[in-house]
Amino acid sequence: MSKSSSINKRWAQWSSIVLIIIGLVFGVTMLPRGYSEDLSIIGSGKNVAVLVHNKEGVRSLNLMNQVDDIRDSYKGRIEFRIAESGSPTGAAFAQRNMVGDATLVLFKGDGTTAGKLANLESAESLANALNQHFGF
Repeated sequence: MSKSSSINKRWAQWSSIVLIIIGLVFGVTMLPRGYSEDLSIIGSGKNVAVLVHNKEGVRSLNLMNQVDDIRDSYKGRIEFRIAESGSPTGAAFAQRNMVGDATLVLFKGDGTTAGKLANLESAESLANALNQHFGF
């Protein structure tokens, strides 16, 4: 094997490794940011919005994307949580609140329900609905 062939082979290996790392980093950045499933915060004095989510549902993914788009602008005013409808806790939450997948259930600080949002057209309409229901 010639010296240039060996260099070319190492170059190809390193290039492949770098491309894989870039792909992984890109893939991780595309994942939804973490949501806590701790619903015990409801009624603790903070406004809470709970996303009833089905990880296999397109409507649920669309609503999650809308929430992701506006979530940072409500930091300190609304705690965003998730109730996975496929889990026992999430299913019980959905049943108790009489909602289905792809619904955002809003709670005031005292734990009373401020509203239920579903089938929103955009992140802007979600922000408007949050402002209206929480009086911002």
